[in-house]
Amino acid sequence: MLKQRIITALVLVAILLSALLAEKAVYWTVFISVAILIAFYEWQRFCKLEKLLEQAIAYLAFFAFSALLLLGYVPLSLIVPVVCVLWVTLLAFTFFDAFAFFHTKWVKLLVGLLILPTAGFLIISFKSLENGVLWVVCFFICVVAADIGAYFSGKRFGKTKLAPSISPGKTVEGFVGGIALVALIFVPIMFSQFSASTAAALTLTAIVTAIVSVGGDLFESKLKRYVGLKDSSQILPGHGGVLDRVDSLMAGIPVFSLGLLLLGYL
Repeated sequence: MLKQRIITALVLVAILLSALLAEKAVYWTVFISVAILIAFYEWQRFCKLEKLLEQAIAYLAFFAFSALLLLGYVPLSLIVPVVCVLWVTLLAFTFFDAFAFFHTKWVKLLVGLLILPTAGFLIISFKSLENGVLWVVCFFICVVAADIGAYFSGKRFGKTKLAPSISPGKTVEGFVGGIALVALIFVPIMFSQFSASTAAALTLTAIVTAIVSVGGDLFESKLKRYVGLKDSSQILPGHGGVLDRVDSLMAGIPVFSLGLLLLGYL
């Protein structure tokens, strides 16, 4: 299982880097679009859309909203704050059992229709920014460092469960360690490249992104538990589904984008 997991991860990283570093942006657009489409296919398992007509409506809505985003009909200044507010609500649902209506299948479908295409659109948009590849790398570092730091600090110091009813393996100590690692990485980098005020704002953006990304992982875990799923699918050998790999990313990308938007980089 570990060997299979490592091989799958290496293949995915190789494809991701090839698409990201390719001169033509179309490769990055196709890679992210395919990943988001698969994730949406998996998301429908949470909604339990059993009728063919329901599934057809879901896909039509998905493609329609994705097209509106990619064609520029929905301004970033609107969709980014809206999805950030939505994630605040979803995190309240995750940690405090508030807003139980999110378990309703049509509400879950609407949530998926908002957060997945938006996440894909934003990460695609980063590629076209000045120093776009670096912004993409910074975003991935936020999420990956939070995960790695949480794993090792949790293994060493973890005692207090973060969300025992959702993910028994996650601890408060691991969470703090993950956020600390993000801060340790971004403080020297940002303060060496930007003015103090901008560096502080970008570092805060990275930290908040990391915090929300952990919530995104727990949010997906809660949805899986509710419908009795261990993984969103088995499409990635050793890793489960695409949604299992992008849950943290889809939560973190609106926050990171909001920071860049407010600072004038997006």
